[in-house]
Amino acid sequence: AKAAYEMIVTAFAEGDRKTLKSLLARDVFDNFAKAITERESRGETTETRFVAIEKAEVTEAEVKANMMQITVRFLSQIVTTTKNKAGEAVEGPPGGMTDITDAWTFARPIGTNDPNWKLVATESG
Repeated sequence: AKAAYEMIVTAFAEGDRKTLKSLLARDVFDNFAKAITERESRGETTETRFVAIEKAEVTEAEVKANMMQITVRFLSQIVTTTKNKAGEAVEGPPGGMTDITDAWTFARPIGTNDPNWKLVATESG
């Protein structure tokens, strides 16, 4: 879960739709892609660096309609800065660290040979 969390956050910051598409459920991907497109249309770029994932704990696990679902609460420290076309910070201080709390739900079909889980829901705070 920690590896997936870091991969998804990093791919989002880099605008890497190809990686995101393989890791996210369709509706979650659509929301992420929309946010990336909006950021790109403003000429902004985002730089993200993980300082630490302090905790990743399972808060819920269930089976719904032949899908296994697991919710993981992440506590992490991330440095994120969004810059405009001129390279000036417009969000997040350069080098400033933020404590982040996220609850992400991953799912995969029961009985599949594919070991990969897809992100199906996100919640911040």
